[in-house]
Amino acid sequence: MESDVLLNKLFTVNSFNSLVFKNRNQTYLKAIEDILGNTGASETNLKNFQSLYHYMARSHRNEYFYKNALLNKILLGRHSVRTSTAIRELPIANNILDFLIINGVGHVYEIKTELDKLDRLQNQIASYFEAFSFCTVVTDETHLEAVREKIDQPQVGIMVLTKRNTLHVDRKAVENTNDLRHETMFKLLRKSEFETILLDEFGRLPEVNQVEYYRTCLLWFQNINILKAQQLVLKQLKLRGYINRDKQQLFDRVPSELKMLVYFSDYTQNDFDHLQAFLSHRIGDVV
Repeated sequence: MESDVLLNKLFTVNSFNSLVFKNRNQTYLKAIEDILGNTGASETNLKNFQSLYHYMARSHRNEYFYKNALLNKILLGRHSVRTSTAIRELPIANNILDFLIINGVGHVYEIKTELDKLDRLQNQIASYFEAFSFCTVVTDETHLEAVREKIDQPQVGIMVLTKRNTLHVDRKAVENTNDLRHETMFKLLRKSEFETILLDEFGRLPEVNQVEYYRTCLLWFQNINILKAQQLVLKQLKLRGYINRDKQQLFDRVPSELKMLVYFSDYTQNDFDHLQAFLSHRIGDVV
């Protein structure tokens, strides 16, 4: 459906911020017209987004809906933005993991909505276990039996986004450290991150030409005990968190429907203020 396509496009970081800060509202206006009709024109932007999200909850639980549920119910519900970090769409071993939460351990959440196929699931999970020790597949009730059949590893957790939009643990994830690979973990790191690790561990960096530098850094990293290496990598990845202590109160004011869009946007205080002004206004109002 066209309305579903519009929602997929609207509930992305780039599209949302283009609307809030640049007034690029074509997708937003079309979504309101198609889904909310005339009522949307007289409502605040906050009310419209809540109504669009409610429509998604009933009729189109897309990937954003799943990720936002994980952010609200696990990162914010069980943990805290002060102690935990969420990372999305992280490239790893020829795959891209959907959602990662780091809180002492790294827990991957692989999303399989009712709209997704399962043919790549086993390969995806195998790649995630090369860097992280906990993995859970998050799926719809209609997919549950198929996921159970597809996943024969007892270490892999299964979680269901129920019809009531709660997260139910069907099978708890169990730690798996048998498949960790130094090279896979190393490739997750930015240059500054692996240099920090090597400096802390060896007190210096390789003195080789640029052609050999990356390969030599990897060789040094491979000399670190693999469980310790994993913890060092998690420490660096955790520092990528967008919401620090100074921003937490501002982030707390963001509506739950929009948490994921804002979490991954690295807002300044002025950005948060602008967002609140945008949400309180109606379509067409100058913010």
